Amino acid sequence: MPKEQPQEYPVTVEIEGKRYTGFYTVNRGIIALESDWGELRAHVGATPELIARRLFLQILQGAKSRGELDEDDVG
Repeated sequence: MPKEQPQEYPVTVEIEGKRYTGFYTVNRGIIALESDWGELRAHVGATPELIARRLFLQILQGAKSRGELDEDDVG
């Protein structure tokens, strides 16, 4: 019997006027955020979307510091 996949939700973060989109799932109290710039996981405490935004912002800040964000990446 195939295992059911968790529902995937989009999350958008704006940095310096540019919008970026990633996707998150919630499964067994863990939120997993995935994007073109990386992925992070955290325990659910606040609302899943708020946690996903925070995780995605961390990913994008790291990508920006590495020079990985450019005009073509706008979501």
